Amino acid sequence: MAARDDWIYTLGGDDIAALGDIAKQVRARIGDDADGLIGLDPTSIDLGAFGAPMAEVFHQIKDGRGFQLIRGMPVADWDRLDLAIAYWLIGLQIGTPLSNNPDGDMIGHVTDMGLDYNNPSHRGYQTSAHMLFHTDQCDVVTLLCLQTSMTGGSSKIVSAPAVHNEMLRRNPDLVAELTADMFWTKHGEVSPGEDPWYRMAVFNYLDGYLTTAGGYKHIEKGHALPGNPPLTEAQMAAFALMAELNEDLHLSMHFEIGDVQILNSHVTMHSRTAYEDWPEPEKRRRLWRLWLRNADIRPRPDAFAHRTNGIRTPQTVFSVNI
Repeated sequence: MAARDDWIYTLGGDDIAALGDIAKQVRARIGDDADGLIGLDPTSIDLGAFGAPMAEVFHQIKDGRGFQLIRGMPVADWDRLDLAIAYWLIGLQIGTPLSNNPDGDMIGHVTDMGLDYNNPSHRGYQTSAHMLFHTDQCDVVTLLCLQTSMTGGSSKIVSAPAVHNEMLRRNPDLVAELTADMFWTKHGEVSPGEDPWYRMAVFNYLDGYLTTAGGYKHIEKGHALPGNPPLTEAQMAAFALMAELNEDLHLSMHFEIGDVQILNSHVTMHSRTAYEDWPEPEKRRRLWRLWLRNADIRPRPDAFAHRTNGIRTPQTVFSVNI
């Protein structure tokens, strides 16, 4: 992949014009209230010249390579609401947007909030730390780069089936360790009376498909919660081999402003290198994140309900904060 660029689609003038036109039409409907995007009917959206390229993007996400980069969103030229509308419309061609956190933010903000990556109640995207390979709690995750870091922050993605198959070739017993249910932390994002964890395997087989849920850090934190058993030596060995292969087989990319990265969460895992931010607040690294649900994207076990319905509590109020 590093030697080719067919996984990058660069927006042309016709694409940007088409996205701009539909953004204006949607804005005429919702006014200046971004919350009006919630519940927008995707069948009412005609992407015009961008329709065919977006159909190919969806094909690659579902049945092709499992990831795509769209380059050239006009971050500097459009106001934030028009940009959010266009980004939302791209997401609607793939699935239904999901809440990113208990507050109900439908567009998440990936930026350093000074939190601790090792804290079971904190999420990695709220820090500047190096993040281990993982998958997000959705069928498809998209990121739009608004601002880059001063140094670091490279995105790394890897094919989960490729990692699984190489593990199977080297040590099938360790693959078997990752087919058993483990404890995953909910990062403190729970309703009253709920357990602070859920149980799920890393490698799942259903209807002839492999569906992967990566996230050693989530599992490490889950097993560290009171009352849960520690990870066994065999499980730790399996994660060590997976980590080695993730590094051996990954593709690295550095975001440019205006990049949209799209990942099928069931067949890819991703991570990020540590980064150092700019001292000026307005220049600090910030990505928008859209989580998407599409039940047809991949067969998945019932346990994936914890990972494909968004994060919500009885108090959650959904909103689009830009």
